[in-house]
Order: sequence, then structure tokens, then C-alpha cells
Amino acid sequence: AQRKAITLLKNGATASGPVLPLQGRPKLYIENIRPEIAAQYGTVVESIADADLAILRLQAPWEQRNGDFLESLFHAGDLDFKEPEKSRILNILAVKPTIVAITLDRPAVIPEIAEQSAALLANFGASDAALLDVVFGRFAPTGKLPFEMPSSMEAVRAQKSDVPGDSANPLFSFGFGLSY
Repeated sequence: AQRKAITLLKNGATASGPVLPLQGRPKLYIENIRPEIAAQYGTVVESIADADLAILRLQAPWEQRNGDFLESLFHAGDLDFKEPEKSRILNILAVKPTIVAITLDRPAVIPEIAEQSAALLANFGASDAALLDVVFGRFAPTGKLPFEMPSSMEAVRAQKSDVPGDSANPLFSFGFGLSY
């Protein structure tokens, strides 16, 4: 079920074809993936300079707020990455081809990350092994987005709170998902 839910949002092109699925045993710079799991798919390196590519596992942005009882149970706040985290992520994307896997417990505003990533996957709490099975082609992605991904915080703020799918020019629409 975890593998089936992983949603391929972007699969960039290289001279030899699409980025995913990855082939061979590349040198991997990883973040938020257990090294012992990643080592089953490639050679884990400590420095991005030594890597063939990077795989970043991100969590949808949220803000710690002191709100009511429900806010203590769910992530809340803006849907975009703030500084300095946004610049840190974009710097990695500029240095090496990077596969971004974002865990979405809610929508995220990630237009720059989507544009600059080599490949972009959404997951909804999948294990490291399930995610890497999709990245390395052991399981083809079949997931579809259960909500739209807005293109900006301005679009989010202009939405009606009780109307789904009404943001202007969403980055990814409800039901979007690619395969390879």
C-alpha cells in the first residue's frame, strides 16, 4: 500500500532519458533516510561533493503555533518553506541532481523546489525502503494526489476556505500523478 501511494510529480530528463528509475549503484548523498536502508540501493556518501546525486526526504512545511486543541494534533500555518531552510534546500538542488521526496500530511507550496529538482515524489508516510523501491524501479509509481498543490501562498490566501480545488494555477492538480 505504501508503494502504491507514492506519487511521481516530476521526472526530469537527462541525455540518456528520464531521471527515474535510477540504474546501478550510484553514490548517494541522503537526508532523512536511514543510511543502512539506502546502502541496499547505492553507496552512501557523507559529502554532497562525493555524490553522483542527492535524495532529500522532506516533510511538508508547517509552523509551531499555540492555538486551540486541534492545532496541537495537526500541523498548521503556512504551506511554504521559510528561510534559511528554503535556501539550504535550493543550494543542494543547484549543486547535484537531486530527487526530492516530500511527505505530505497536507499540501505544500514548493514551486522552486519542483522546478529545480531532477525528480519529485510525494508520499504520505511511506517507509524508506518503499520510497527507494520506487526511486530504483523495483516498483512503478501509481499514486495520485489527494489534493491540489498550490503555486503560491498568495493563491492559498485567496482560496475560499470551504471550496476544494479553487486555487489559481495550482502547481499540481487534484488527482495528478505520473508513472515511468
